[in-house]
Amino acid sequence: MGKLFRILKKVGKIAIGLILLIAFTLVTATLFSKKDYGTPSTKIGENIEKLALTNVNIVSMAHNDSILTGKTLLIENGRIGDVIEDSLDIPNNYRVVDLKGKYIAPGLIDMHTHIFDRSDLPMYLGYGVTTVRNMMGFPMHLRWREQVKTNKYPGPELITAAPTINSGGNGSPFHKNIVEIQEGIDAVKEYKELGYDFIKIYGGLNKEQLTGIMDEAVKNDLFVVGHPPKEIALEDLLEYDIKSYEHVEEMVQSLMDYELDTILGRKIAKELQQGGAKMTLTLSPFHNIYKATLEGDDFLNTIPKEKINPFVRLIGKKQLGEWVDTNEGAYKWNKEKYECMESLTRILHEEGVELLLGTDTGPSLTVPGITLHDEMELLKNVGISNLEILRSGTINAARALGQIDELGTISKGKRANLIVIEMNPLDDLVTLREPYMILNNEMVYDREAISRLRKLGSEKSNLLMTIGRFIDHMLNK
Repeated sequence: MGKLFRILKKVGKIAIGLILLIAFTLVTATLFSKKDYGTPSTKIGENIEKLALTNVNIVSMAHNDSILTGKTLLIENGRIGDVIEDSLDIPNNYRVVDLKGKYIAPGLIDMHTHIFDRSDLPMYLGYGVTTVRNMMGFPMHLRWREQVKTNKYPGPELITAAPTINSGGNGSPFHKNIVEIQEGIDAVKEYKELGYDFIKIYGGLNKEQLTGIMDEAVKNDLFVVGHPPKEIALEDLLEYDIKSYEHVEEMVQSLMDYELDTILGRKIAKELQQGGAKMTLTLSPFHNIYKATLEGDDFLNTIPKEKINPFVRLIGKKQLGEWVDTNEGAYKWNKEKYECMESLTRILHEEGVELLLGTDTGPSLTVPGITLHDEMELLKNVGISNLEILRSGTINAARALGQIDELGTISKGKRANLIVIEMNPLDDLVTLREPYMILNNEMVYDREAISRLRKLGSEKSNLLMTIGRFIDHMLNK
C-alpha cells in the first residue's frame, strides 16, 4: 500500500508539473502575442509626394468598360489630382514615370478575409489587393490597422470587424456568444469604444437579438454584415439594413436549408435583388474542399502552404484531409454541393444581385492575396464577365463599404490606391496577378518592392505566438 501511495504521489507531482508548464507556456505565448516581430529593416516602397504617370490607359471603372487611352495621371500626396491628355504639359515638381502604354486600374478589394498573421498584409498588397475587410476581429487587428495607416508596416487598408456576435448551439469559442438581448447591445457599445469598424453577425441569432444589435449599431455609426440567421425569414431579414450577406455556401445551408434546388435558389435570388441585398460569394474555400474530394493529395500538393500561417495551416490540413479518399456519400454531396454553388452564383448574377468579391481566406488552405485571383478565375468559369468580376472587387465593394467617395474608381480627388498592369484586365484577368506597379497609402511599389512585399508575406509568425493571439482574443471578446 505504501509503495502504491508513493507512486500515486509521484504521478500527481508530474501531473501538477505538466499543468503548471502548460499554463506557463500559454501565459507566455499570450504575452508575446502582443508584440509584433518581422518589421523590415529598411522601408519597402517609396513615398513620392508628386507623381505623374504618363502614356497610360486608364481602366477607371467609373464608366463600365470604357478605357481612357493615352492619358497622364497626376497623383499628389496619395490622392488623384487630375487626369489629363498626354499632350499637355506636366506641372513642375512632379516625378515623371512613362508607363509606355500599360494599364492602370483601381486597387482590388477583398471583402471577406480572415487575417491571422501580420505578414498576410504585405502578401495581400503584393498581389494588388489594396483594401481588405477582415471578418473576425481580434485585438491584434486594431494594432495592425494603425501600423498600416501610419506606414510603419506595409499592407492594404485594413477594415476590421469586431468579434463575431452569435447565439445558440452553432457557436464557436472564437465568437461572442450571447443569450440575452442586452448582451448583444452591450457588445456593440464595447466594440465601438474599442475602435472596431463594423459588426459581423452569425447564423444563430434570433429576431429579437438581431433587432437589438442592429438598433445599437445604428446609434454607434457601425455597419452590420454577416451570415443570414436561420431563425429569421428572408422577407423579415431584408427589412434590416445589413450591408452584405456572406457566402453563396450560406445560401445553401441557411436560406435553402441544405436543399440543392436551383429553382428555389432563383426564387431567393429574386427576393434578394428586390430587397437590395449584396452578396459576397467566396467560392474558394469550398472549391478547395471540392478539389480535395475529387483529386486528393494531388490537389493538396499544389497549394503553396509555406505562405499560410503554421497554426492556420495545421487546421486547414485537417479540414481538407477529411475529404481525401472519403466515402461515396460524402464524395457525392461535396461534388453536387459545389456544382450547385456555381449554379447559384450564376443565378444571383442573372437576377441582378450586386456581387462582392471575397475569398474567406483563412479556412481550407486559402492563401492571402493569391486566392483572390483564384476566386476571380472561378467566377469567370461560372460565366461572369471580366468587367463584372472587376466591378465586384472595386466599385461594388467600395459602395458596400460606404467609401465610394474614396475608393473603387479612378476619379479626381479619390485615394490613389491603384495597380499598374501590362495588359487590359477586361480582356485578360491573369494580368492582375503580376502587377508592374502598386500605389497604396501614399507609397509606390515597383517590381523590386513588390517582390520584397511577397517575401515579407512569407515570413509567418510561429505556432506558439499564433496560439497566444487566439487566447488573447478569447479572453477579450
